[in-house]
Amino acid sequence: MIGIGKKWRGRFRLRLFAVFAAAAAGALAAAAHGDAATATALRAWQHPTHTRLTLELSEPVDFTVFALVNPDRLVIDFPALEFDLPDDPLGPDGVGVIAAVRHGRFKPGASRMVLDLNGPAAVERAFLLPPGEDRPARFVIDLAESDRAAFTAFARASRPAAPAAPPPGAVDEPVAADRPTVAIDPGHGGIDPGAPGREGPSEKAVALRAALELREQLEATGRYRVVMTRDRDVFVALRERVAIARAADADLFLSIHVDSIADSRLSGSHVYTLSEKASDAEAAALAAKENKSDIIAGLDGADFSGDEDTIHILIDLSQRQTDEDSGRIADLMVEAFARHGVRSIRRPHRQAGFAVLKAPDVPSLLIELGFLSNREDEERLRTREGRAPAIRAIVDAVERYFAAPAE
Repeated sequence: MIGIGKKWRGRFRLRLFAVFAAAAAGALAAAAHGDAATATALRAWQHPTHTRLTLELSEPVDFTVFALVNPDRLVIDFPALEFDLPDDPLGPDGVGVIAAVRHGRFKPGASRMVLDLNGPAAVERAFLLPPGEDRPARFVIDLAESDRAAFTAFARASRPAAPAAPPPGAVDEPVAADRPTVAIDPGHGGIDPGAPGREGPSEKAVALRAALELREQLEATGRYRVVMTRDRDVFVALRERVAIARAADADLFLSIHVDSIADSRLSGSHVYTLSEKASDAEAAALAAKENKSDIIAGLDGADFSGDEDTIHILIDLSQRQTDEDSGRIADLMVEAFARHGVRSIRRPHRQAGFAVLKAPDVPSLLIELGFLSNREDEERLRTREGRAPAIRAIVDAVERYFAAPAE
């Protein structure tokens, strides 16, 4: 019989990518929101030779533009910029070569606008207009249809360089050895809103509120060290979420989400553990949707395959035990939902290939608190009181997981 965790389970812990991840976590924790310019209106027109998009600003700001392929996108990065705009400012049909526009916080001190394209496009001009007597400052970009070769070359040439890694050991943090570490991951954030609400906030806001309440309750027990992948409305890449948990030497990773689907009758909580072979078509579709988070935010969406030799080492040393522990916390979570009166869907423990569950040495669980597409679920998830039974159930399951030894 083996105990759980660093001191409780005693299994070998791999710390690949730890320095990079800790730097990302530190940046998130240290970021502060100061005064920022505001985007107050967005319009687009189709001219005979090009599509023009104009963004009205409370003051001029710097910008950079680059392109990404597969799918075709243009990304415009700004310093910290608030967006007082609709979530879908161009509507469902887009305008000209622009199929859709997304916008939001990308990381501390930076905001991003992503233009989904109907095909390859050339940036003919991108410039700022200063404010006039009766006009605000404006960012303007003109796009024209292009060919695949030219767009691919532009994407390759315009892509920003990756940031340099910090020196080894520069961001090491002492790990509390006397208590388990729980990593809480509020899904989506910043430029990636996640599932839409019927009338209330989107998934990113609900997940963050629930995650902060979960942190509060876990820390109140005095028995856990809690690490957040984000604690505000900021985007965090899927790979960074996993790396943050591993850099913190987490003993458990809980990713908090809510869903939205076409069938508004479906309601209830449920959980997912990792499997490359999904337990059903619904699980596979949800995993595919969640794994597009990086693409939505204007990243290349790099996968988690990594170096082949490293993958074999990770699997051989820890993946089997991690999978067993993930399955055990999932079963405890389902039992806790029932104990605390939290409605669950049929077959509440499912499996799929979620990217955020792929830490090979951290037991990981994705928790869907309910469906924003269901009126009762949305009303329940909108308030702290409505979320309270689910949060209590999660804390209950965590307590039982660390109290009982693994078989």
